[in-house]
Amino acid sequence: MTVFDVPGQEDNGYVFVQAVAFPQVLALPQWQSMPGGDVFTFRFSNGYGAVVTRAVGVTLESAFEFGVLDCTLAEPRLIVHPAMSASVVQGASYEQVAALLPLAEGLALHPAWQQSLVSLEDEEF
Repeated sequence: MTVFDVPGQEDNGYVFVQAVAFPQVLALPQWQSMPGGDVFTFRFSNGYGAVVTRAVGVTLESAFEFGVLDCTLAEPRLIVHPAMSASVVQGASYEQVAALLPLAEGLALHPAWQQSLVSLEDEEF
């Protein structure tokens, strides 16, 4: 739990917000706090990534959304990856997102990166 001091409150003015962590994956997310919740952006070494949003004021049973990212571009782009899901997963629980993240991290190397590696093998250094 994380404790925030609420402005304008006296001695007992605390708000408890459950902190969210995803120890199931090696990549550390970029975290952004938005007025409606939090956004966690993961970049994996396979050329893919994931974006996880958490809505404020919603129970952990349905507070999350999960999407797969193509991180081979300058700006990561949300994609549909058939091995993961047909679309963005909405209304997901923490457990569902925690199960999807390792699957995204374990995807085979992105085709664009495979092609780059083949091109590098032909180069003389």
